[in-house]
Amino acid sequence: MNNADKIKAAYEGATNYPNLAARLIDAGVQSYTVDVSSVIILYRFENGEIHLSEKTDAPIAIADAFDEALTVQTIRDNQQGKSTFPEFMQGIAQAGVRFYEATLANNPRVTYIGIGGFYEEVIAL
Repeated sequence: MNNADKIKAAYEGATNYPNLAARLIDAGVQSYTVDVSSVIILYRFENGEIHLSEKTDAPIAIADAFDEALTVQTIRDNQQGKSTFPEFMQGIAQAGVRFYEATLANNPRVTYIGIGGFYEEVIAL
């Protein structure tokens, strides 16, 4: 199974974000970065290989300033199943998040970064 297939299988079987993170770890992903505007994702594997996803939708407009409270609320809504992935991406874009980095190996966490600020959250696996 190639890296693209491993990533696809992880997403298809995931029940929530912590479960997805665990499945990506099992697939060998150590970290990934999401560009919010394009939703292009760069996955980094434990063997040094990378996989770059392809974007097919229109760009998402990003707010000029980072809003931590709106970022946290958008994350919570998604964790509680109140939003889909596209709605989550739109919400963090409105909160001024330009990209986020999910570090899965050693101290799993996601860091949401925008102009003027950032928010980091531990992934409870």
